[in-house]
Amino acid sequence: MAGLSHVAFRQVVRSYLPAHVNTLLFTEMLSTRLLPLEDVGQTPQTRIADGETDLISQLLGNDERLIDHSVKKLQSIAPAGIDINMGCPVSKVLKHNWGVGLMGDIRYAEQVVRGTRAVTDLPLSVKMRTGLSDDPVYLIEFVKMLEEAGADWITLHPRIQSQHRKGRANWEYIGRVREAVRIPVVGNGDIQESEDVLRMQRETGCDGVMVARVSTARPWIFWQVGETLGLPPPLGREGEPAPRTPEEEGLEYHRALILFCDQLESNFAPAEQMPRLKLFLAWGNKWVFFGHYLWKQVNRCPDLIRARGVINDFFSTPKTLLPRTSLQ
Repeated sequence: MAGLSHVAFRQVVRSYLPAHVNTLLFTEMLSTRLLPLEDVGQTPQTRIADGETDLISQLLGNDERLIDHSVKKLQSIAPAGIDINMGCPVSKVLKHNWGVGLMGDIRYAEQVVRGTRAVTDLPLSVKMRTGLSDDPVYLIEFVKMLEEAGADWITLHPRIQSQHRKGRANWEYIGRVREAVRIPVVGNGDIQESEDVLRMQRETGCDGVMVARVSTARPWIFWQVGETLGLPPPLGREGEPAPRTPEEEGLEYHRALILFCDQLESNFAPAEQMPRLKLFLAWGNKWVFFGHYLWKQVNRCPDLIRARGVINDFFSTPKTLLPRTSLQ
């Protein structure tokens, strides 16, 4: 969720949470090479909103000294926990032995987790993939190591590095990991509809589900899940059912985009706004019928004023959302 899980996006997600319900949300990946030199809380990646007491700071790095400095700098935004990224598969991260690259050396990864545990009393999690290769025996050995090294919970995206987001996430591995460790296990991967959240829990026994890129198109998925569980609608939406039909979701996507623009305007300087709107739409448009046209039109806009006009014009005729799409 690099470039996506910033304060404006998180505020949109929060607007769809059932009333009086909280969930853990994550920052973007934060480089431990940069954090010690930054004014944490003022940079676009570390900016937070009032009352963000449920925010986990996700660290990208492997140097224990830099992790120590980064954790200390993050105290200014009072994170609810620290997450070590061992899941990012992109080449520019792997060449530094960050992200899923750390899974290639179990003893080195152990040092990183133990080192982080030694410098913080905050809850500590690890976001990971199946690994660099499909080796279920190694996977179980690795997660047991994480537990012994001090991780408080694990989030597993069951694809190997080379898959990126291609193919099917093997949820069976989430169940295997759940059985192998005593700490909570959160499942991730191939969540596109609210029923996927509930199905993953049923099929794997996981303790929680991480919802990621689909929330750029369907941030009300949290409302939908809450409604199924008997929770109240979000504040300000009392008495309304969650959008369910393709037409209802198309209408809600328009509302969500305008709210996202409002949050960009409130939280970012003008030069920072449009790149974030374009990236948000680059993912969200995949679920929208004719969404690629909207994305292309917004990409041509110089500022939020023009972008709002393009968005409103696009939705002047009813649009629909697809239940599922390809994330490749």
